[in-house]
Amino acid sequence: MPLTIRQPQVAEVYYQSCAQIDRHNRCRQDDLRLEHMYGTHDWSTRVNMSILGMCVVDSWILYAGARGPLGRETQAHFYEDLSADLIENRYDSTGLRDRAVSASAAGPPEVASSYGVGTHLTPTLKRRKLTDSSESVFLAQRNCRVYKTRRTTLVCLTCRECGGEEVFLCAPREGRQCFSQHLRATHNLEV
Repeated sequence: MPLTIRQPQVAEVYYQSCAQIDRHNRCRQDDLRLEHMYGTHDWSTRVNMSILGMCVVDSWILYAGARGPLGRETQAHFYEDLSADLIENRYDSTGLRDRAVSASAAGPPEVASSYGVGTHLTPTLKRRKLTDSSESVFLAQRNCRVYKTRRTTLVCLTCRECGGEEVFLCAPREGRQCFSQHLRATHNLEV
């Protein structure tokens, strides 16, 4: 005679959702691979990377569930698009409110500069071409427009949006002033 034991509600809820937890962990550890790409021995960095990975995978699962089976893009493309949108965001831009000043003394309102706002360097949208005519997962690299011999994947956002041409420039590391020179020469901005 089979033995029947009543199952607690906690166990029932767990068994209904345990497969989703495994799916989430697989997406985070095998597909996103933040912990593997950014190897560290610092526990706080590892915890923060895990939390960031959970948030990114949650956004993928929400996106995939909302879009349904039609028009669904791959996980890798979603992660690339998400990172590009987060880099190009305008969430942290701030504007100044008009004060009670006479109209003759007030000039145009200025926007406080912050990362991702205005003219800045951004990763290229182009992908490296492979020999079998398929696209690579790696970004295309070109020589810096100013430095000429330094390879880079960064382009001027304003040039790309206005003229359609991607002007490749070095990042402002290692004491190079390529982006500053480009701003002065092309956009008449003083940095």
